[in-house]
Amino acid sequence: MEYPLDNELVRKATMLFISVNRCHRKVFDQFVSGLQISNSQHRLLMHLYHTECSQSQTELARTFEVSTAAIAVSLKKLEKSGYIRRCSAVTDNRYNEIALTEEGLALVHETNRMFTSADVAMFSELNQEELASFVGCLEKMKNTLKSIRAGERDLPKVEGIHVREIIAAGTKD
Repeated sequence: MEYPLDNELVRKATMLFISVNRCHRKVFDQFVSGLQISNSQHRLLMHLYHTECSQSQTELARTFEVSTAAIAVSLKKLEKSGYIRRCSAVTDNRYNEIALTEEGLALVHETNRMFTSADVAMFSELNQEELASFVGCLEKMKNTLKSIRAGERDLPKVEGIHVREIIAAGTKD
């Protein structure tokens, strides 16, 4: 399969995509750093908010692919700050379920407002048509990458795009 796009433009688009992603992440990290909790603790709070039922420490460790000890440290700090509570499961007293407190819920709602504001600001220079086109492009890119991962599609043979250059350029922001 011949690659129909200009390699230099693909390289520039990739570097910009990586750079925007990193800038987006830094904005969120900046918000979270003002909350007096770590990013991992914030991710735990967001996960607890988005799951329909309470989860055990073991289930959380599995979900986040970390040790139960690492989860225990984060949960202890969140509990001490009043953002979560642990309670014995109705079916098994040896099993602690983790749930958000009112303070934890308020923090999640506040960060959701901050993140939504940052997202809206990020797209504020685009009109509705440009935003719709951008979303369509991202969906196509995601579907292409999914089909490559599933083995349904091969990577094209290209010359002139060097991954190391793309990664190095992306770290400058």
